[in-house]
Amino acid sequence: MKTKALLFIICLAVPPAVTLHGQSACSNLTKLVCQYPFNAVVLSGKTFGSGAQAAALAASVPINAAIATQLTQLPVPSATVGVISIKRTGSEVPVPFNNLGPILTDRPDTVGRGHIFAGFGYQHFNFNALDGFDLGSLPMAFTYSDPVGTKDPRVYYGSMQNKVSFQLDQYISIITAGLTRTTDLSVIIPANSISVAVTSSNFQAYEYDILGNAYSNHSYQQFTSVSSHGSASGIGDVSVGLKQMIVGQQHIRPAAAVGATFRFPTGDSLNYLGSGALGGSLYLLAEYRARFAPHLKLAYQWNDSSKVLNLQQGAATRLPGGIQYAAGTDFRVNRKLTLSGDFLGNQFVNTPNFTANNFQFNPAPGPGLGIPSTYTVVTSPVNTYTTANFSGGVKFSPRGPLIFYGSALVSLNNVGLRSDVVPVVGIAYNFSRRSD
Repeated sequence: MKTKALLFIICLAVPPAVTLHGQSACSNLTKLVCQYPFNAVVLSGKTFGSGAQAAALAASVPINAAIATQLTQLPVPSATVGVISIKRTGSEVPVPFNNLGPILTDRPDTVGRGHIFAGFGYQHFNFNALDGFDLGSLPMAFTYSDPVGTKDPRVYYGSMQNKVSFQLDQYISIITAGLTRTTDLSVIIPANSISVAVTSSNFQAYEYDILGNAYSNHSYQQFTSVSSHGSASGIGDVSVGLKQMIVGQQHIRPAAAVGATFRFPTGDSLNYLGSGALGGSLYLLAEYRARFAPHLKLAYQWNDSSKVLNLQQGAATRLPGGIQYAAGTDFRVNRKLTLSGDFLGNQFVNTPNFTANNFQFNPAPGPGLGIPSTYTVVTSPVNTYTTANFSGGVKFSPRGPLIFYGSALVSLNNVGLRSDVVPVVGIAYNFSRRSD
């Protein structure tokens, strides 16, 4: 029985390939979001009985919350044309402004009525940490006490270590159409491919008989481990955006725009392909058009509710949102080449936070049982944090409206779901249908 329990649990490490049994948000064994809670429930049920299952299931909340919220705020390549026109000092005739603009944020400039801007980008995320915990050694731990009035009350403790590999490949298609000379409509369609592999080991299980004042050790051999893996691919959450330029349409150097983006839950949230929640953002863009061109974006992200955050009850819980910003500059090396750099920040307000705490056994276990003096519990207190990243890269235009770009996104702090360096590459083209 212990071997079967370990087989299930050992995969329990992270949200990769199985689904929660008997819970309203998970109905089969194919969904990535439920591997972590499903195996925890199986382990606690096999080892301790059904009473400890709710405590084990609760441990899935912070990891699901981190992934679902991350998917609402992944950076997206710019949806704006590269070359525009400005007036030089002393001249009323607009001339090409060959600074090709930022890569992972937008600029106030619009493509113009009768123009269509199309782009395709790819980025790869190899997540390595969650709320400061290394995914190569992610703990899972819980404790549960029999309800008051139980004839033979007991306290149960369970824990293990999980080595998690979690990767996301994202392919992004962008189409921007100029509705007027100063108004753009954009559609962003991501296609996601998720891959997860988990190896779990060092399962520790202890039971305390309150009336008998005695501990039992149900742990498995220290070097016993089980591996699992899963994958899923499909369309993510589609976004539609509207942008209105408010300064700069006269071909002057300062430019500003306001806009709104609406995200629709078209991706399968139980496979981490989408967030499972409707969302939206309002933003302000500003830039100064020059060879050395600083730019700024300020936005507020709002999200509706998603079941991913509350698998235990099956009821939807609101995904965290918050302030977003991007500040950086572009430098035109020549008319074909632009260097771009940005600092990007995303705030997550009142987000479940993955936390592990150590406590002393009370009473202390006696000698000879192989039980340590402390036990670990993983909880998910609510916290507010801001992720910080730097993006640096190049844009190259070999001819006319064709642009190639490449950049690297680097995490600057270790909060939320952190990734290794994220490579970003893509191509864009501005199709002219008719003149303004």
